[in-house]
Amino acid sequence: MDRRQHLQTIASLGLVSPSVFTGLARAQDAKPDRVKFSTCDGVTLEGSFYPGSMGKKGSTFLFLHQPQPKANTSTQANFVPLAEELAKKGHSSLLFDFRGYGNSTSVAPEFWNLADDPVTGLPGHPHNKLLGQTLAMRRPASISATMFPARYLWALVNDIAAAKMFLDERNDRGDCNSSSLYVVAEGEACPLASLWMASQFSLKRVEITSSAPMIRGNVFRPRITQNERITKTYPVEGLDLMAGIWLSYKPSVGGLNAPVDRWLREITSNKYGKNRAQMMFLYGAKDNDAKATAKRLLSSVRPGYDPEKPAKDPKPGDKAPMKAPSDQLYTLGLPVPDCNLNGSKMLRPEFSAQGGIVDYVGKFGESRTVTEATQRNNRSTAMIWQVGNGPPIPAKMEGELTLRATPIQLWGGPTL
Repeated sequence: MDRRQHLQTIASLGLVSPSVFTGLARAQDAKPDRVKFSTCDGVTLEGSFYPGSMGKKGSTFLFLHQPQPKANTSTQANFVPLAEELAKKGHSSLLFDFRGYGNSTSVAPEFWNLADDPVTGLPGHPHNKLLGQTLAMRRPASISATMFPARYLWALVNDIAAAKMFLDERNDRGDCNSSSLYVVAEGEACPLASLWMASQFSLKRVEITSSAPMIRGNVFRPRITQNERITKTYPVEGLDLMAGIWLSYKPSVGGLNAPVDRWLREITSNKYGKNRAQMMFLYGAKDNDAKATAKRLLSSVRPGYDPEKPAKDPKPGDKAPMKAPSDQLYTLGLPVPDCNLNGSKMLRPEFSAQGGIVDYVGKFGESRTVTEATQRNNRSTAMIWQVGNGPPIPAKMEGELTLRATPIQLWGGPTL
């Protein structure tokens, strides 16, 4: 009888908690669940979910692969060894294909509803017009990234939002902790993740009171409306974010430049104090472009810090070095020695990137207490986006299963 069989036997006798056996099984097997979940506009995304043995007391990792231009394959397989290693540490992970890539090609008929519903007032999906009027008329049941114009790649932000909603559901089942989230992205997925993370600091759960539904307009163009009033607002969702881990950060998407400095400053803002999100930039030591980008972006969020200049003992007459705030010590850069590869290719066993990430997570977790998960109850929750003192924008009403399309133009993204 092996150890697992022995534990199962004594668990059945009530001599040890069944959770001990479950945790051991998860840690030893580290085999993922194949999962599917839907986006706000009816795309079915497919991926792999690794439930960690620490469940709601551990951390959760969301992996985002490079959106290959004019190709429908994903690079998420490169993340598997890291996800398996994190699972051994008790953490949970989600890997999935963006829309149009890998296995995430199925769309529901409502994907092609480009205008708002005139009766219910539910929003349509005008961003999908970018795929072409001919496709919208044919309403095919599948899509491919090979048909995407460069600007359409910004719609992938909605896939990240859907992935977070999926993790919230698994959080409520006790499989992970979506209140302690790391985002791991490569290449041009980095600015998409940065935009999504910045939007999380404007996303709030709210309690509302509503009037009874009313029919307005004339008999030929009726519209169901109701008045809502916000009675309570909760803290921003961005407080669930631990860190962004960037593999060869590219500051453009589909060749289109993005205001990533603005997003990174919002994510790491000191107004959140000890709960400010951190960042780790990894790049091949021989990849000069990735190195230059990482150092420039680091200088904008942690002035005076250079990842390739270790601290030196001061000499008489030296100027006092610029000190990083004690709550920003885990915003740093990590050059991968003897590596000229980029993105998730740096996770290959001959390089040190994977070990560096695991070590970073372990030390960061010791310095910042992991927030134990709470029930999210997304299906029964209303949410809004509110940037600064601007007007609240409905993100999700009670009973809706997904967030609505992220209004990325509020943070400087393009209009889709």
